[in-house]
Amino acid sequence: MRIGVIGLGTAGITFISEIRRLKVPCEIFLFEKRGLSVFHPCSIPEAIEGKIKTEQLIEPFGTYQIKFIGEAKHVDPYKLSVSYEKNGTMDQIEFDFLFIATGGEIKIPYQSPKIFKATKYEDVLNIKNNIPYSKRIGIVGAGILGLELASALCNYPIEIEVFEAKDQILPDLLEKNLAEKLMQKISLKNIKFHFGKFINEPPDLDLLIFCTGFKPVSPMNFEIRVDDFMRVIDVSNQKPFERIFAAGDCISYDIKIPRVAPIAAEQARVSARNIKKILEGKEPDEKYELIIPPVLIKAFGYEIGKTARIHKPQNIQKLSVEMKVLPFDDRKLSIFTEVDNSGLIQEIQAFCELRSEVRHLLDISYISMKKKISLSEIRRFELSYQPEVCKFPDPITSFAEFITRRLNIL
Repeated sequence: MRIGVIGLGTAGITFISEIRRLKVPCEIFLFEKRGLSVFHPCSIPEAIEGKIKTEQLIEPFGTYQIKFIGEAKHVDPYKLSVSYEKNGTMDQIEFDFLFIATGGEIKIPYQSPKIFKATKYEDVLNIKNNIPYSKRIGIVGAGILGLELASALCNYPIEIEVFEAKDQILPDLLEKNLAEKLMQKISLKNIKFHFGKFINEPPDLDLLIFCTGFKPVSPMNFEIRVDDFMRVIDVSNQKPFERIFAAGDCISYDIKIPRVAPIAAEQARVSARNIKKILEGKEPDEKYELIIPPVLIKAFGYEIGKTARIHKPQNIQKLSVEMKVLPFDDRKLSIFTEVDNSGLIQEIQAFCELRSEVRHLLDISYISMKKKISLSEIRRFELSYQPEVCKFPDPITSFAEFITRRLNIL
């Protein structure tokens, strides 16, 4: 039994690991245009800032019990075949199952030697090579990547301008009032934000980095959409291909979701487990619930993040609150939340100057959403306490106490 895996990002690596863990009897054939190396795109801002070496973004990938083929050029979903290029020649292989994890790309509307993306290893090299010769650098997009890059570049003696088509930073992550509160606290130093600004032509800058216009990459003649079991949908009849699965950034959605590694990894696990079921003569039974997992970014000295359900009940309450974190420190955890009538969290957004406070809040909130743990239960959690680390009651149980009182939930 042969499985073709196209792409060696988070989804591809996780899928291979899960197939091995489940002891699925198969041969794995790997297609990856970068060769046998793993690239870590989430650490691009740290590499540009100089916190890590650029070469640390890439690490080798072992091929034990894997047949590396080359670069996949096209997938025929009806033949379950992959056309590929290796050493300058084209060939084709047919498989029993296909797993597609080809990721996505940032679109650049026009070409110029001064314009770059920030998605590949070569992009990082180009940007870092141009920084010493730049006095003004522009960033298109104030989303997750754009804001982290702006923060990273602030450490250089240059002027930075951020162009965002919408009217706030992190428009697909933060509620407007919380985003404005964060903007008031950010030390702008050598950076300017331009909101409601479309870049129709290259501005007069030394360097322009695009961090918007994301497009999923499909190796087929149609965009990839999936059912609950992560099977690719046939556009001709809207039914799933029984033996083609996909995960990660290559999937197109009708809603805005953060393109983050935990989503790709869990979708890959679901795909592998359903393939095992099919091989056992059973129907796939592992479903992936599309939910925004904890998304955490670091910029301008703040942790900022969000976790949320995609599909929420109609009757929800929206509340904002600030919680003191340390007993002898005035810095606070700023929170926006949505809660249903039974006290179940539907969404949490937050930012804080203190390390790990937002992460802890998001992680506990995500687990509570997945396991349907109410705020009444959260307020009674016995969490870690030490005066130098956090106050008592800690911010998370204090938050739960405040919301339950506010909504009169016992």
